[in-house]
Amino acid sequence: MTDLGIGIVGLHNHYHAYPFADYLRKGVDGLRLVGVADERTDLAKEFAATYCDGDWTGDYAELIQRDDVDAVIITSYTSAHADHVELAAAAGKHVLLDKPIATTMADARRIVAASGQIKIMMAYLLRYLPAYRRVLDAVRQGAVGDLVSGFYSIRFPVGAITDSPHTDSQGWYADPIRGGGGGFLDHGVHFTDFFRWFFGQEAVAVTAHIGSLTYRDLGVEDYGIATYTMDGGAIVTVESTWHAPDYFGPLSSPDHASLSGTRGEIELHYQKSPQIELQGVDEPWTGRQYFDLVGEERYEACYRDLLVAFADYVNGGEPDGVPTAEDGLRALEMILAAYESHRTGTRVSLPLAEGVR
Repeated sequence: MTDLGIGIVGLHNHYHAYPFADYLRKGVDGLRLVGVADERTDLAKEFAATYCDGDWTGDYAELIQRDDVDAVIITSYTSAHADHVELAAAAGKHVLLDKPIATTMADARRIVAASGQIKIMMAYLLRYLPAYRRVLDAVRQGAVGDLVSGFYSIRFPVGAITDSPHTDSQGWYADPIRGGGGGFLDHGVHFTDFFRWFFGQEAVAVTAHIGSLTYRDLGVEDYGIATYTMDGGAIVTVESTWHAPDYFGPLSSPDHASLSGTRGEIELHYQKSPQIELQGVDEPWTGRQYFDLVGEERYEACYRDLLVAFADYVNGGEPDGVPTAEDGLRALEMILAAYESHRTGTRVSLPLAEGVR
């Protein structure tokens, strides 16, 4: 089997584009990075010199349509995703798509429609964090009984969000058109996907409050909190922010999940030690159990493992838990429903009615 030639479409979410490229440079079986496209030609040229033998272009269609490109990683700004996915579908190129899937339900549906022509995998990194996968295995083994509630929170400073590695400006991240939202959407869409994945349930209602608490002139929200009722009866809360005054992790673990089940509880972090605290009431899960991973397995391995799963998926495999375009749409719908709840001051039901964003 020959390696799949990979093109990177857009460097706007450089937090993901560069780690993917770094692992591809180190070597991922079945994949090789052949080129990059970004309209910011100086950035594309610099990136290409490091990661893909200087092969770059400012024209997205040119990269996507190349004969030596078999699949693309799309890390462009969010409102461009649907256009770039449709270009890939027209060229028969499979897609690893950055989150959020889109800024609107209409664009998300365009992407789901394109997944009928090509394989589209969402780049939900939490699904490939080794600590999270270990906890999911324990949950599936009955460690805490049935999951009934959860709380996922991140406290993040907007100063750590920049348009490119060479600027202090938030750029497109703070543009409500190109980004679609601010601190609640940016990380919150990871967490809505997390709850769907872990609980195996869909949201049926939400109540939310969203605002700008610290960075009031940002142009988009820096804070949001939403509580969802799931169709299996669970209640989960997502708190997603850019409102922290600085980045204090890993001391205070700004990113963490608390999960409660009928037979136990779990605390889950990927930055703080221990990463996992699990306590159950049934053998062999009685008492407090702690787990901690070191080196790249603490976090960075999620990029490698996601790329491996993508290669397997494109080549006909069905790896466990692969997040599809439909998963991307459902995670976005939960976020947009929260915006609608805040806007109207009411409890909003899901699925969203046609015409809501």
